[in-house]
Amino acid sequence: MKTKITVCIVMTLMFFSGIAQAQQRKRAERMQKTMIQLTDDQKEELKAAKVEFAKASLDVKNELNELKAHQRTLMSAENLNEKKVFENIDKMTALEKQLMQERVNMRLATSGLLDEDQQIHRNMRSDCSNMRTPQMKGRRGQMQKGDKRCFDEGRNQRGVNSFCALGLSETQKEQMKKLKLEHKKATQNLREEMQELRLKQKHLFTDEKPNKNEIFSNLDRISSIQNQLAKERVKSQKEIRNILDKDELVLFLSRPHKINENGKARMHRAF
Repeated sequence: MKTKITVCIVMTLMFFSGIAQAQQRKRAERMQKTMIQLTDDQKEELKAAKVEFAKASLDVKNELNELKAHQRTLMSAENLNEKKVFENIDKMTALEKQLMQERVNMRLATSGLLDEDQQIHRNMRSDCSNMRTPQMKGRRGQMQKGDKRCFDEGRNQRGVNSFCALGLSETQKEQMKKLKLEHKKATQNLREEMQELRLKQKHLFTDEKPNKNEIFSNLDRISSIQNQLAKERVKSQKEIRNILDKDELVLFLSRPHKINENGKARMHRAF
């Protein structure tokens, strides 16, 4: 009897192991299809382009990190100075735009090193990366097992879940929900335009002869919308503060801040 059980266990393990290996082979095949086969000369030229980009962007990235830290300090102040916050947002937007321009220059420079087939593979790899984004977004904001009631009340309200620990009243929760909906409605057109501009940017890069001026013009509008969205969030968060009493505000401002790197439009979110 024990021998039969052992055999069954071994067979089951072999079965699942075979499935896992087959999945790994499929993933490897997909990666191979999207992998760009470069010559030694191309590898050297691409490496040189990346080094050049790193040199050109290093100081900008360092300054941007300092501004982000300053932004968190400004946003966690008990008395929020909207003017200073907006000025800092403008500085961050300018640096982010500069980095995006440097990336465009590098992308266009390296595209000239690739032949037609390699360009196709590069675009395929970009498409695969974009396909993963919705799945990642779907997992964002999910809470671990804990207060189910708190989760149920706020699972479709980004940012509301974090207020559960403050012990807000039902009236305050409703006010928070109303503010979120108002903010979403006020920024809907900007967010939809942003999606269209990002899709347009992708198509501009994949043109047979990418137009640098058109790409930069599209980038300017993307940067402008990022700036607007960041400021609209500050206004919304300022209204949220008015809902909290003095003690709740202290608890709220004392929470550790998290830097969100998932999207440019969220680069200025301080909490």
